[in-house]
Amino acid sequence: MKPICLIFAIPLIFSACNQEANKATSAASITTEQTENGMVQAVKTIDTDEAKALLEKEEDLVILDVRTPEEYAGGHLKNAVLLNKYDADFETRIQDLDREKPYLVYCAMGGRSGETKALMQKLGFKKVYDTKGFEDLKNAGLPVEN
Repeated sequence: MKPICLIFAIPLIFSACNQEANKATSAASITTEQTENGMVQAVKTIDTDEAKALLEKEEDLVILDVRTPEEYAGGHLKNAVLLNKYDADFETRIQDLDREKPYLVYCAMGGRSGETKALMQKLGFKKVYDTKGFEDLKNAGLPVEN
């Protein structure tokens, strides 16, 4: 009886794992969806060229640097607002932001900014873009401050 159960259980397990992998892949790049209240969200991971164009195009763009204060002090994008991802009140500070404004989120390598993008999407922000790390942005010619 046990071998028969395994025959049916194994395909179900692989199917469930495959569905989770597909969800993770689609959430990593761009997501445009209608939320429960009918609002459309645009959440996207962009490259440095797209970040440069976004900075030129979006007048109300808020630039969020989610690195540590030490990293920020070593250089950051011009007009970037520091929101340390490791601060205890980080999520509260994100919740206090205007959900109607567009945001460009970056960190050192893309991990913290990707997590922040996902949180902001979950909270109902309309336009959130995350991009590669600070060094890539700086090397692409985006304006920086020290």
